[in-house]
Amino acid sequence: MPRLISVYLNFLCFVLAGYVVLGRAFAYLGFPPLYIGEMTLVLGIAAALMAGNLTGAIFNLPGIALALLMLWTVFRTIPYWNTYKFDSLRDAVIVVYGLFAYIIASLILKRPATLALLIERYKRFIPCIIFLSPVLPMVAYLSAGDSFVWTYGSQQVGGPKIIELSCHVPAVIAFSLIGFVRLRSLVLIFVLLIGLFLASQERQAMLTFTIGCFMASFFSPNRHALRNFFAVVGVVVVIVGIGSALNLRLAGGGDGRTFDARQLMINAANVFSNSGSSGSSRGDETREWRLNWWSDIIHYTLHGRYFWEGKGFGVNLADADGYQTFDDQSDVAPLRSPHNAHMTILARGGVPAIVMWIFALGSWLVSVVRQLIEARRMKDDWWAGVFAFLLTYWTIILISGSFDVALEGPVLGIWFWTIHGIGMAALILHRHRVFTLQSPRAMSESHGVPRASHLRRPTATIHNLAGAGRGGA
Repeated sequence: MPRLISVYLNFLCFVLAGYVVLGRAFAYLGFPPLYIGEMTLVLGIAAALMAGNLTGAIFNLPGIALALLMLWTVFRTIPYWNTYKFDSLRDAVIVVYGLFAYIIASLILKRPATLALLIERYKRFIPCIIFLSPVLPMVAYLSAGDSFVWTYGSQQVGGPKIIELSCHVPAVIAFSLIGFVRLRSLVLIFVLLIGLFLASQERQAMLTFTIGCFMASFFSPNRHALRNFFAVVGVVVVIVGIGSALNLRLAGGGDGRTFDARQLMINAANVFSNSGSSGSSRGDETREWRLNWWSDIIHYTLHGRYFWEGKGFGVNLADADGYQTFDDQSDVAPLRSPHNAHMTILARGGVPAIVMWIFALGSWLVSVVRQLIEARRMKDDWWAGVFAFLLTYWTIILISGSFDVALEGPVLGIWFWTIHGIGMAALILHRHRVFTLQSPRAMSESHGVPRASHLRRPTATIHNLAGAGRGGA
């Protein structure tokens, strides 16, 4: 692999780590309107062109579906450029960041061992996710509420948001349940306490934790993973029960929500029930506000004048639809999109866009599940674990994007599309039986082949993978 491509992979891993640990504070590094995410995208396109495997990354079913969605997004962005300038690009990145999927897929296809390398790097990054990423939110929560918020231009910038941590922290538990790493008991308890804190602040955090851990347990090649999941759930229930009995409360500074063990149990009951009240007036108002806005979007697209083209990428949907929550005197950036990525796509691109969006995500989902089932049928635990982890992480972020402005920004958007691209490459490599990617330890145990000799023994020619994706995944 050319050195420049290796340097870019290191840089991409650094950027992804920065988004996890520092959140929006890291995202604002750069020279407006060219921030670090856009710089990474431009450099990635150059690296992908050097790798020369873009055709393999594009010409497969998920790749073609994503390309169609991106073309439609560009079509609905260009007419608004003269009016809204960079706001148009800002709104379009929810799809345009999909270029990261092609970039990472092409680099993995260039050198398949990169997939195993990324798994190992994520394993080494886990301590940062567990111990560093919650620091800023926790200190800001316990202090006056603005300790790590400062003004950048006309906007207030802070550390990682609760909704972002509620994606990355359960992914660590999923990584452990699948079997890639073993968490010590004290570390696991610490992670669960972080999860309880996140769930007390955002109801969807409880949803991402539960669904993510259950998916990882269900699809894990480890037969005891599901049992371990229920054991983890039992520990959480005991902790919350003890806190409720003691009426444990921890008041947050500033606007931070109070951590209340009893309220946490109420939130859990309401997440998995049809109860109309959450026990919190602010939570009920927020839910009603979202549902009303989503209903209006469905009305003026599916049943209205914006059926075919939507309102375009550039217009502030909160202003246009009458749901703006910030006034002109506030230092906080005004809301631009509904708290739902799917509704954003529908409102801006019309019904054709939401159909392409479902096709792009659905084709990836179906293909990954199929290859996961195939790997389990062949008792290929390493590949089954890879697909299970990618599927779980991808689903967690998508769920978060269904309740908040998540995929519309770089902090979670770039993570989502990078995982999407790794999955695209994994589909191609597994379908063509590129065994050079399997865990050297697993192969040594099963076949007695030394590590070095195994890595030199491909069963599919790497140079032929440029067209490996043609014909679907």
